[in-house]
Amino acid sequence: MSLSHNRHKKLIEMIQIDGEVRVRDLMAQFNISEETARRDIKQLEQDGLVVRVHGGAVATQQPKLLAISSRAISGRTEKNAIAEVALGLLKPGQNLFFGGGSTVLSLAHRISMLPEMRIVTNMIDIAIAASEGRRHHVVMLGGDFNGDYRTVTGFTALRTLREQQIDIAFIGVNAVHPTLGVFDHEEVGQDLAATLAEQSRKIVVLADHSKIGSSARYRILPHSAITTIITDRKPAPDVLSALETAGTQILYPPQNPS
Repeated sequence: MSLSHNRHKKLIEMIQIDGEVRVRDLMAQFNISEETARRDIKQLEQDGLVVRVHGGAVATQQPKLLAISSRAISGRTEKNAIAEVALGLLKPGQNLFFGGGSTVLSLAHRISMLPEMRIVTNMIDIAIAASEGRRHHVVMLGGDFNGDYRTVTGFTALRTLREQQIDIAFIGVNAVHPTLGVFDHEEVGQDLAATLAEQSRKIVVLADHSKIGSSARYRILPHSAITTIITDRKPAPDVLSALETAGTQILYPPQNPS
């Protein structure tokens, strides 16, 4: 059976916005079997729109990103749950790095009433959120501004970061592979992540459940460089076991008994 016109149109929209599609998401959204979902992805690959990866596929071209405000609204419940868990890692006087992304932004919105900390960030929205209440010392990295991501990157940002000693770096990612590490759609994230691995005592990845067990185009860090992954629900047993075997701590909110 060929890919229906309506489903094909919706899949292209998903790729343009998210830069990826996942088999389990297609199964749930379109009420189709795993075999059908994989066949749909294969046809998209034949059309030159995606490249298949573990658990789904990633776009062959840069995704058309949603505005940060729209991304913050998307999956708000999951992002809020992750941020609440992450708050438990914060202590007065820490020197923290908050990377770009809507999940890290959700954490930044929750620190205004906490005792003073130093917040280093490369994202404008996070700098503004962390400044609310005027309790914290907020440092905005300089560099080349990326209007899509609302972040700064490049040599100047990395040079400034190399002068820091970070207690905990909180970063968002596009995918968490069970054995290979964490991945991003864009190559630019590799340099930032490598610098954070050198300058940070701990790296904490914030990723909702839809990103756990998947992959994307560029690996930015192996699991050996990551201290903790915080997600919004307990991963599947096989994925959880693989992550823990890799030496990564997995944190998630208490689960309601079924």
